[in-house]
Amino acid sequence: MAKIALKRREAEVFSISFLDCICCGFGAVLLVFLLTVASKTSVDKAIVDNVRERVKRAENEMKLNKQDLDRIAQLLAAAQLELQDINSRNVQDQLKLSDRKRELLLMLQQTSAMKEALDRLLADKKELPTEEVAPIPIPEIDRRQYLTGVKLHGEFVVFVVRSSGSMLGETIDDAASRLGDSDDKKREAPKWQRTVHAVQWLLASLDPETHFQILFFNEETTPILPTRGDEWFTTKDRKTIAEILKRLSEVVPQGGANLERAFTAVRFLPRLPDSIVLLTDGLPTKSDSIPMDGDVGEEQRIRFFEIATKQLPPRIPVSTVLFPLLTGDPGAPGMYWELANATRGALVSPSKSWPDT
Repeated sequence: MAKIALKRREAEVFSISFLDCICCGFGAVLLVFLLTVASKTSVDKAIVDNVRERVKRAENEMKLNKQDLDRIAQLLAAAQLELQDINSRNVQDQLKLSDRKRELLLMLQQTSAMKEALDRLLADKKELPTEEVAPIPIPEIDRRQYLTGVKLHGEFVVFVVRSSGSMLGETIDDAASRLGDSDDKKREAPKWQRTVHAVQWLLASLDPETHFQILFFNEETTPILPTRGDEWFTTKDRKTIAEILKRLSEVVPQGGANLERAFTAVRFLPRLPDSIVLLTDGLPTKSDSIPMDGDVGEEQRIRFFEIATKQLPPRIPVSTVLFPLLTGDPGAPGMYWELANATRGALVSPSKSWPDT
């Protein structure tokens, strides 16, 4: 038997087992690759979405910023226009200011010229004769003739002014109806105002060198300046005249009329007057010698008058300004006329409308 020589089989490197391993490895690698690619695709999509969102927000912000820029540009344009307008007005104001400066300079020049002219006029005025202003205003100066009959002779004159309630009215009833009025209304009573004007006129008629005193009488007798009852005044003393006129406007007519007490006060003045001027509207209604309460008749008033005249200092003229009192004292004019005749004085009875008409 022939021996058959068996040929040794050569070992192959790439066997099936090796190929299996290679295939398995390749499959594993491929699986890993596929898994990695799929995961990367998911990750990239999230990034892309995130980037897209950020881009979108950026675009919105750009749009908003662009709108802000547009508004700012509009504001800037408006501000530039306003600045131009301000500059234009500033130029106009500068021009006006220049005009005002020129006008002011012209006014200063005119003022200087006017001052020089005023100085010349004042210098000329000093050379003019001066007219002294009367210290006492004369009411209704054109009607002065009503009181020209009153005698104001001598160096010392005393005015005795009745300030009783009867001086409020033209009749007893009229005066009585005003007794309840306020003091201001009593002062404004027409008859009392005529009395005040008469006193002012008589004072204005005095010679500047004449001394005077004023006594008001109702139930009491009071000097016009109570703290200066022992003094005599002149119209040259303007300060005192101002006080007298002020006090004259403050007197309130009220109460009865005691002429006896008034003439007694005249007798006891520090120096007897050279003449007496009595301003009244009738006979007295009170007397210290015959005290009576309530209403008194004409007979009693005549008696009060006779007693009062006995208190007069002798040889002193008494002039009476008798204001009307209708239905009051029908015998008063006659009694005061006798007093004027006996003392060489005068009796003046101004009309009811004096000094208004």
